[in-house]
Amino acid sequence: MLSLCHTLLAHSAGASERPLWARPLVMARVAGCCEGSSDISHRLRHRSTLPLMTIDPGVLYRSCRERITKLVSEPGVDPDLTVPATPNWNVHDVVAHLAGISQDATSGNMEGAPGEEWTAGHIARGAGRSIEELIAQWTELAPMMEAFFSSPAGENSLAGVFDVHCHEADLRNALGLPVDVPADFLEWVGDGMRAGFDGAVTEVGLSPVELDISAFEWFRGRLGRRTEAEVRAYPWPVDPEPYLDAFFIFGRATRSIGEAA
Repeated sequence: MLSLCHTLLAHSAGASERPLWARPLVMARVAGCCEGSSDISHRLRHRSTLPLMTIDPGVLYRSCRERITKLVSEPGVDPDLTVPATPNWNVHDVVAHLAGISQDATSGNMEGAPGEEWTAGHIARGAGRSIEELIAQWTELAPMMEAFFSSPAGENSLAGVFDVHCHEADLRNALGLPVDVPADFLEWVGDGMRAGFDGAVTEVGLSPVELDISAFEWFRGRLGRRTEAEVRAYPWPVDPEPYLDAFFIFGRATRSIGEAA
């Protein structure tokens, strides 16, 4: 059976026959959105509602990667600047994480993903490398992931596309820039996060609830960029207490990051 890398390369090269996808479960676990993350593949399994016919996830990932590359390569960006959304990380660490995901995903090194030890490995491996070197690694390896995300096999493995956009927003917040999330991605992910919440609510036996918040808040809130107090302050039509565990995928932020779209 072909390795994942060879399979992705064959796909991206336009092979005339669709090859066997060697490791779909490996790529399905490409998430690692933050330290201490829960099982995103399980929590996002209601992704069949996402309007995949209107977007190309691989293109979304590539565009985001290119924006992050430009963002962190600007003169004056401090690699040691703390990123409030991931307070144990600085700008360099976030880039090391993203580059590390591409290395692990394309080599099959996914044992423990997306747990703390696996994620810490990205930071440790990147510690002695410059942001420029990390970006070069990511640029080299990411096209294989992007080809996978664009393929039929990647349809059920889109947590990595959410993740890279989440970290772009984290970096922009840290750098004092408007958190300008592309509208096409935001509409897509907002629908998915809303549907995922509805599914999680049903799974735990709660009554359906209509929560009228923006796609931006669905995206940032469910991925752990809001405190419990901030989520409680949403316009819930019922007592939010029983729904909070279903709402948060990556847990609560410990402090407000003072973010606005």
